[in-house]
Amino acid sequence: MKKIIIKTTSVILKILKFSSILSLVLFSLVHSTQAQKNNIQGPIVKNSIKHTIASEVEEKIRGFFHNSSEITITPYNQQLITVNIGARSFLASEDGRYIYLGKVMDTQLKIDISEQLAQEARLKRLDKFDESEQLIFPAAGEELFAVTLFTDIDCGYCRRFHSNMTQYNALGIRVNYLMLPRAGKNSTSYEKTVAVLCSANPQENMTLAMQGRFSAASISVKENCQHHLDKQMSLAAEFGISATPTMILANGGVIKGVLNPEHLLAQLKQITPQK
Repeated sequence: MKKIIIKTTSVILKILKFSSILSLVLFSLVHSTQAQKNNIQGPIVKNSIKHTIASEVEEKIRGFFHNSSEITITPYNQQLITVNIGARSFLASEDGRYIYLGKVMDTQLKIDISEQLAQEARLKRLDKFDESEQLIFPAAGEELFAVTLFTDIDCGYCRRFHSNMTQYNALGIRVNYLMLPRAGKNSTSYEKTVAVLCSANPQENMTLAMQGRFSAASISVKENCQHHLDKQMSLAAEFGISATPTMILANGGVIKGVLNPEHLLAQLKQITPQK
């Protein structure tokens, strides 16, 4: 009887020990997932270890992507290669045999390398957009933060975001709109967006449109207007963005949906260097 009790106690202790270890592992996974939930990781971590890429490796990767003229191939470290095509980034093995299309995690630094590279690629593409190619609602007073938002005039959540524009601007947040009529070209939303962008006062008419009070027929549109709408829609496609509102932060991170002014400010203070 004594032996049975001792053996039973030993088994129970082993189970408890295993359960404790499992709980710690699960906690770490949940914590890591929550931190990356909105693709808003911190500053991009640069790897200082560089090496040259063999010409046959570069040819292999270029061939896989059909020798796209937009492709750039650079070393990431001694084990990985960075492949950039427009606004998209991929990682490849050092010999060019494997290309990783999903998440690639650095277990030592505890970061998502693929997302860090995507953030960097987004920022490079956005840098090519001049202010004249965006619809800007500037901060009231001192500008502390700036965000880029893909929006749609006929999107309910976009209208909800825009209804708080005065508060966002009052908190020192500049909003750079890039238009993404989800119905596509030759749609009423597309035509309405063009009318807003080509009007004498795009900001005022954007607000009217977001309130459902805009009529394209009632305004005069500038002749030979360069509205850049197609370019904005193409950029959304490059980023893989099809839903609105989708926000790009100053670090290249992405937030989907609407945050009220106070929550957005708190998020920006946490992850974006203040000006």
